Amino acid sequence: MNFLIIGFGSVGKRHAKNLTSMGINCIVVEPNIDRQNEATHFGFKVFSSIEKITSELEFIAVVICTPPVFHVDQTKWALSLGKKVFLEKPISLGLKDALKLRRYDYKNIFIGYTYRWNPQFHALKKHLIESSMGKLYYASFTMGMNLEDWHPWEDYRHFFMSRIDLGGGVLLDESHFIELAIELFGLPTNVFGIQSKISNLQIETDDYVFSQFKYDGFIVDMCLNIFKRPHESNIKIYGDKGSFMCDFIKKVNVFTNFDSSSEFKPIFENFNYERNDVFREMMLNFIDFVKSDSNSVLVPLSRGLEVMLLIEKIRQSSQRKKWTKVGRL
Repeated sequence: MNFLIIGFGSVGKRHAKNLTSMGINCIVVEPNIDRQNEATHFGFKVFSSIEKITSELEFIAVVICTPPVFHVDQTKWALSLGKKVFLEKPISLGLKDALKLRRYDYKNIFIGYTYRWNPQFHALKKHLIESSMGKLYYASFTMGMNLEDWHPWEDYRHFFMSRIDLGGGVLLDESHFIELAIELFGLPTNVFGIQSKISNLQIETDDYVFSQFKYDGFIVDMCLNIFKRPHESNIKIYGDKGSFMCDFIKKVNVFTNFDSSSEFKPIFENFNYERNDVFREMMLNFIDFVKSDSNSVLVPLSRGLEVMLLIEKIRQSSQRKKWTKVGRL
């Protein structure tokens, strides 16, 4: 079974190695000569562009791991060949471009919002469904990690995350947390956002985003940045009968039950997994999707478009300096 992987950067390399360990034969498309050589060293057949792909080359799925600026065109190309597509998040640079994919066979698209396969998030969602926290008042989503620490083997200034034209920046790349908020609570009615560059990082993209999502009697705060040390990644939810904290760095979930105003009963659940375990689980799910006749996926295009809608509203709010109504797609 052959999969075509477009892009052999950090995540493309990870997916290629994981897929190979699962018995998938990977073919790589990569324009960078150093990465071409690396892919060849690992034993992969390599092409410099999709234009070099001939009709004789057999593959049944496409894994798109390029910067967001290329996502829509490469997805359209793959869908035009009748292939199922794994598309790394986010869908594109903006909502208008992303919406173009609805004209194609979009049910064959599988969006790679990795946190949806994280066991801690599974436990959090299950707890919200099965346990009563009473009326929910407030939730916060926080992600902070210094860009210099992401790829220690390369200069962060040359990384796509540093460039606006390629689709870098914290709002697009860490939209994982926007997707998780939608999964838990749906689309908000209104959004307030601040998008900025405030650190000393030598980048042209945003490195800080603060946003608030307003629901009926419920507020979600979201703070995303790419300059923080030590790293931070967590979700906290508060209701009148309990609270829940999911710390992805310490790999622990904590539920606290409020029996009375003076008595709290925290319950700790520790998790034992490696980061790559989540990527492997996601790819196993994609392989099942490719092999089956089903178009059912955990994160379909429709969800990816909802994320792009909120990204658009955060940008608008930041520019206008006021709350923005979300509406629907």
